[in-house]
Amino acid sequence: MPENRHSIFIEASAAEIFPQILLWGEANWWPEKSQMRFIKETSGDINVGTRYIQKVLLPFAPQWEVEVDCIVSNQKVGRKFLNGIFNGREYVELEPTAIGTKVNYVMNFEINGSVHKVLWNLFFRKLHDRNLTMILSSLKDFITKNK
Repeated sequence: MPENRHSIFIEASAAEIFPQILLWGEANWWPEKSQMRFIKETSGDINVGTRYIQKVLLPFAPQWEVEVDCIVSNQKVGRKFLNGIFNGREYVELEPTAIGTKVNYVMNFEINGSVHKVLWNLFFRKLHDRNLTMILSSLKDFITKNK
């Protein structure tokens, strides 16, 4: 499966960062200008089985459902794609170092359908990459300001 990977280094411990990773998509630090929205479908705390609708905020843009399928405290939160444009999964994983933590966003995916493949290659991939850069930068700014 192809992989889409983005990383950022934050001078903070994994324990400081993890609560915000768990809130991915619905945290206060999520950039207002992000063109990706998460809408929680299940109530209560975030656990394995929590479901979201992910929407691209553009006219006629795709949306899909994901489900949290992995939570490893202070280390990793994963979501699998249930339908829509993607097959596969995405996760945010923390790699502690002596001076901080590397935050990795990884999406292992296949694109469903010919039209989606063309749109991904022409437009959505660049949008996705820009959004991930903005999201990770916003996370870093939030953690740094609130240390």
